[in-house]
Amino acid sequence: PLEITQPSGPSFRVQGNVVTWQNWRLVVGFNAREGLTLHNVTYATSPDPDAAPLPVLYRASLSEMVVPYGDPAEQQARKNAFDAGEYGIGMCTNSLELGCDCLGHIKYFDGEVCTSRGEPVTIK
Repeated sequence: PLEITQPSGPSFRVQGNVVTWQNWRLVVGFNAREGLTLHNVTYATSPDPDAAPLPVLYRASLSEMVVPYGDPAEQQARKNAFDAGEYGIGMCTNSLELGCDCLGHIKYFDGEVCTSRGEPVTIK
């Protein structure tokens, strides 16, 4: 079995949806269409806490994903399922469990979406 040890604990910190790790800082988001989104990704280039961090990304997401199912032949290349546009990647997300899907010091973020009838759903 795979054994992961981190005697000093995780090297990242999470406050709400803000994740900091080494010199990186980012905000984690989630929505029904795109699934995981990253916001305001910055990198601190100076040890001075008053120095402004370097902006790397304002917003990142997967707005569309082409998955060439089956035959890789040239005549089949135009036949693709556009998963995000057709279904919404966020709505296709599965719940994960600590110790089953990931090992070690893990932080799972819940996804909040709604059904086609407007009922709230939490993806844990």
